[in-house]
Amino acid sequence: MINMSQYITSQNLNEVIEANKKIRNEIESFKSDFFINYNKIGITGCDRLAFEVLKKNYNLIQLPIDDEYWGGAIFIRNNFKIPVINSAQPRVYQFFIAWHEIFHLLYDNSIAEGQHNIKAEKMELNERKADYFAARMLLGDVYGYYYSLENDEFINKIARCMDVFKAPYKAVLIQLYEDAADVFNDIGLKRLIIENFDKKPENLVELFENLELDTDLVKPSNIISFGGLDKKIEILSKKEPDVDYHKDNLKFLNKLKDLMKGELNNGNNSGKEIH
Repeated sequence: MINMSQYITSQNLNEVIEANKKIRNEIESFKSDFFINYNKIGITGCDRLAFEVLKKNYNLIQLPIDDEYWGGAIFIRNNFKIPVINSAQPRVYQFFIAWHEIFHLLYDNSIAEGQHNIKAEKMELNERKADYFAARMLLGDVYGYYYSLENDEFINKIARCMDVFKAPYKAVLIQLYEDAADVFNDIGLKRLIIENFDKKPENLVELFENLELDTDLVKPSNIISFGGLDKKIEILSKKEPDVDYHKDNLKFLNKLKDLMKGELNNGNNSGKEIH
C-alpha cells in the first residue's frame, strides 16, 4: 500500500510502478480523449500545447515564486478555474506542471472549490494520476531513445532524454524504470536508475552546456502574466451587471495579485491560502 504522504524516492519507486499499472488504462483513455477533443488544430509540440490549452481555456497566470517545491496552483471560485504556474521553476518542470494541471481541470472530478496547490512528486492517488498523465503526454519511447545513445555516461543519456522529450529528470527515470521492469526485464538498467534516482545533478544548466544542449529548457522563464483575466471579468461584469459573482471574482483576483506580488517581494510561503 502506498504511504499517502510520501514523495517519490528510490525507496518507493517500485510502489510507483505498481500504482501506474493500476491506472494505466484510465490515463491512456484520458490521453486519447484529450487529443480528440482539445487539440483540434493539431499542435504537435506537447510541451507548448499544454500552455496553449491553459491560456486559451483557463486564462493561465504565470508568476515567479521562490519555492523549489511549489509548481503552481489551481484556484476554483464560482464559475472560474484559474491555473497558476510558478515561472521560477525550470521550463522543463513548468511543462510537466502544465499537463498536471490540465489533468485536474479536465479529468479530476474530486477537485473542489478553493485552492489546490501543486507540489512536486506527491504520492496521493490523484496526484499520481496527474503526474502519470503529464508523463504520458510528454514522453515517447524513452527506452528506445536511451539505448540509441551509445558510449556515454548514464547521467548524460538522461539529460539527452530530458532535452528530446522536454520532461523532468525523475519523470524520465520513472518511465525508463517502468519499461525496464515491465517490458524488457532489464536488470542492469533498473540498477542504474535506482543508484541515480535520488542524485539529480545539482547544476543542470552546466550539464546541458557541457553536452551542447539548449540550456533554456533547464532555466526558469520568470514570466509575470495574469492572462488577461481581469479584463475578461470586467467585460463580463458590464454585460451582466446584476450578477454578483463577477464582482466577487474581480475582488478575488485583486487579492490574488496582491498576495502573489507580496510573495515576489518578500519570498513568503507560496502555499498560503487565499479566500
